[in-house]
Amino acid sequence: MSRISRHLFLECGLTSLIALVVLSFVVMLPQLLRLVDLWVNKGVAVDVLGSMISLSIPKILLIVIPMALLVGILLSMGRMAQDSELVILKASGISLLQVMRPILLLALLYAGLALLLSLWWLPNAFHQFFILKKALISSTALIMKPQTFNHSIPGLTLYAEQQDAQQSLLHGLLIHDRRKPDAPVTLTARQGEIRTLANGESLLLLQEGTRHQIVGKTQYQSLSFSTYQVGLGVLFEFKTKDVKERLDELSLDELSQVMQDTSNSKAYDAWMEWHRRFSFPVATLILGLFAVPVALQQPHRSGRSYALVVAIVTLILHFTLLSIGETLARKHLATPVSGFWLPNLLMGILTAYLVYTTHQCRSFWLVAWLAQSLANLPQRLLSTPRKAD
Repeated sequence: MSRISRHLFLECGLTSLIALVVLSFVVMLPQLLRLVDLWVNKGVAVDVLGSMISLSIPKILLIVIPMALLVGILLSMGRMAQDSELVILKASGISLLQVMRPILLLALLYAGLALLLSLWWLPNAFHQFFILKKALISSTALIMKPQTFNHSIPGLTLYAEQQDAQQSLLHGLLIHDRRKPDAPVTLTARQGEIRTLANGESLLLLQEGTRHQIVGKTQYQSLSFSTYQVGLGVLFEFKTKDVKERLDELSLDELSQVMQDTSNSKAYDAWMEWHRRFSFPVATLILGLFAVPVALQQPHRSGRSYALVVAIVTLILHFTLLSIGETLARKHLATPVSGFWLPNLLMGILTAYLVYTTHQCRSFWLVAWLAQSLANLPQRLLSTPRKAD
């Protein structure tokens, strides 16, 4: 690798790495706040929270990698354009293909990392995360605090006025069950007790209370009971079964088996998941190559705002196309092949056209218009209209 190629590779690689760290932290911040809430209000151990954070990193990295690569290349090239380094490279006879060679290597490294995450690391992380999540729900869902509404179980709100010293009996209970949205149930009871069955299922045994339910829009039902059981939908298991229930937890071989089983209703969804895992790393490679001709067509006066605006517009456009394609495939309006690969094909054609026009020293009209608009924006904002005489 020549000195110029090393300089371009290290310059873009370092900026992309910084962008990867910063964007990963920004995306992870809301999840960190939710985990801190579990630590403060639920008493979850710090090592468990650390495991959940580490298991969520692969998903965050897969989302952030194409953004970081695109932003890093555009910002690095923008800095080089401001310092006239790109002008010197062109004047020295350095062609576009020579500039793209180290960027292609960097894009291949990021795409390889995305492929590794998508095919191997992410499914295993999903599986381990959901096992940990089930265990966490089982251990914290029924920690009742007197005079506090408990929303740990999805769709179920629990409230207890008092709790005895042995923490087995609850007094003054109010329960709102909206797990069936069409027929929500509200229960009140003088006291109740949480019990665990032999199979690990948990239920709440209520005594001396009333049950209220609205059926449809006009019917109202009310009854009084001496005893009543409410299934909580929480399993207390000391050994979690190693069963993969979701498609994003399956390996490629397991996905292929589901795809070949035509009697399985998940065969089509498995087909979509298979194409999704390969299309995202390819999109990373295309976006990395797309950034080079766009950056080389950047005017000297455009500055770093050009790089940020182009990165944001490109990411919104490409991920919108991917979302539309996935939605059409999910609704059977398009095949998974066309739904996931047509956006990459369109972006690849645009990238090839930009490389050709840049190699021919011609500007692309949309890039030139955007650069000119950003260059003239400060003058337009600072200029004051003249008053009429």
